[in-house]
Amino acid sequence: MRRLAGTLIALLLAFYSLELFAAGDIRVDALNYPAWLVRDYQTLPLTAGSKLQSDDLVRTGKGGRVRLQLADGSTLKIGESSRLLIAKPASFQVLRGVFRITSDLTASGVRDPGLEIKIGSIDTTTERADFWGRASLAQDAVCLVNGALRADRVEMKQALSCYVKPADQPALPVDLIDMRQHQLWMAETELKPGAGIAAVGGAWQLVLIALTDSSRAEQVLAGYRQKGFPALRKSVVRNGRTLHRLLLPGFESKDAALNARKRIEAALGVSETWVWIAD
Repeated sequence: MRRLAGTLIALLLAFYSLELFAAGDIRVDALNYPAWLVRDYQTLPLTAGSKLQSDDLVRTGKGGRVRLQLADGSTLKIGESSRLLIAKPASFQVLRGVFRITSDLTASGVRDPGLEIKIGSIDTTTERADFWGRASLAQDAVCLVNGALRADRVEMKQALSCYVKPADQPALPVDLIDMRQHQLWMAETELKPGAGIAAVGGAWQLVLIALTDSSRAEQVLAGYRQKGFPALRKSVVRNGRTLHRLLLPGFESKDAALNARKRIEAALGVSETWVWIAD
């Protein structure tokens, strides 16, 4: 058991040490659980504050959403049930699902190098833009919110213009979308307060379950983490008995943890969870 615990600790340190990567890497700013990080054929639940590197794959599950901070100050948002591969700090590939890039369009200068995002079969490049995209089996699409970008060989400079490429067919002519559709699509990548937001520095925890058997606690903990929830174990002594509490950390407020309760209870098959603030 000690050898197993040591291996797990070493693995976690390798994944989550904030000192592991040089400044300028990509950081997970906030998220709705569940989400995973896949690195070197290992899969672990994603946490706020994690730093990402080339060849990392970010996955979100049902209800899961992730907000990333890029080195140039831009924000990359990933919607639920999505897969995003980080080829390098300024190059990404959307394998499935929906994302949005937001940039400070008033900033002086441009990206060097420019940002490259492959959305399914669509190659996009931009120096600075706010845009949205989706990769699916039926079709791939990119829509410009503001700024300018190139989609394949097409220059896009008009706000609310959209480039769509159906599966195994030529791309459609660039067309405009109405504001209502635009707002619906943009909402797909926004973090949902009602689902419980976990953020950097979040001190509130959701206590999932308390068990007396240490081995059983480790088994249950592993199951929670496999489902994309980065639960932790904290052992306490109550009335001469050791209780192993399994906690889901990182919520930005008490309300955020309370908002997440019912959804997480359903996802993990637990009940009677309660909210706690970190010591």
